Amino acid sequence: MIYLDYSATTPMSSYALETYNRVATDFFANSRSLHGRGLESDDVLSLSRRTIADALSVDQSEVYFTGSGSEATFLTLTGLAFANQHKGKTIITTAGEHHSVQQTMSYLKEHDFRIIHVPVNEFGQVTTDSLRSVLSKDTILVSIAHANSEIGTVQDLVSLGEVLTKHDILFHSDCVQTFGKIAIPTHVLTSASFSAHKCYGPKGVGAAYINSHTHWRPFLQGTTHENGFRAGTVDVPAIAAFAAAIDEYLPMVATDMNRLSDFRQLVIDAFEKEERIYFEGHPTKRLPFHISLRVKGIEGQLVMLECNRKGLAISTGSACRVGDTHPSNTMTSIGRTKEEAHELIRITFGRWTTEEEVYKLIDHLKQLLIELKGE
Repeated sequence: MIYLDYSATTPMSSYALETYNRVATDFFANSRSLHGRGLESDDVLSLSRRTIADALSVDQSEVYFTGSGSEATFLTLTGLAFANQHKGKTIITTAGEHHSVQQTMSYLKEHDFRIIHVPVNEFGQVTTDSLRSVLSKDTILVSIAHANSEIGTVQDLVSLGEVLTKHDILFHSDCVQTFGKIAIPTHVLTSASFSAHKCYGPKGVGAAYINSHTHWRPFLQGTTHENGFRAGTVDVPAIAAFAAAIDEYLPMVATDMNRLSDFRQLVIDAFEKEERIYFEGHPTKRLPFHISLRVKGIEGQLVMLECNRKGLAISTGSACRVGDTHPSNTMTSIGRTKEEAHELIRITFGRWTTEEEVYKLIDHLKQLLIELKGE
């Protein structure tokens, strides 16, 4: 099976696995325990926190570990919203955010917050003009993902952040798809959320960044773990593996992104004259390893299943939406019909993708177009 679904999850690197095993064996103690073993475990936790913080160019006191990227998003957004609700009750986001953001917004709406969706252009981008058009004196928080997981478009967080800074509005970004792959401008962000399993680390570990000058409120009162940000014993081995994965990949990421971008271009060039294929998302301001496309008249589910039959693992969109029969909010927000939204497939490359596999993908897709012709 050729794996081409790296935006859903990545395999753990050997280095991350080795780190997990070693820490789980030698530093298994609770990092909150005051005996020697506990202090050793806490040292590993501190070193891991420093590694993640350095990768983000932030202070280690601004990094909080969680059980997932989704949990990091929920705890961050609720913590900021409830702590600042005396200033206003309006929160701005986009219709195409990850399900974790949408769920959090639904929760906040139930607690009397007003949720506004800023319009996006045909590529899924939020422009500074569209952002300004929805701001009000009651706006306290904006959450816009750095990159859309379904269509791959990368937002200009710097320009958007500059607008929000002038209005003293908090700015959160879901950076799960970009951390460890492209630079994240944390200097314009109030907060951000990340996940280990998207960058060759283990599942079940995430992290949040919150600027130290920003007031937030713990979701669960009274907990002492992660400075009150999250309850539950900290998974030090998994966190160490997360840090190891980032530490290993960052020195090679620029070269790898160029390589994967070349692979993406191979696919685009192979189908540029194919009238039935439409590529979605911004053509250049996007994740370099990400391809989002539609085969006109053919449901993405069918294309995915046929690819699976041929030994190719691809996706029909965000893995968190599997089983959801509703059309993608991302696709409808950029003007696609319900039928067009259901045509979407996602192909994402990663560290172990080879050129040979890309050519096999192209050959299989071409054969698939012949087989599905006229259906």
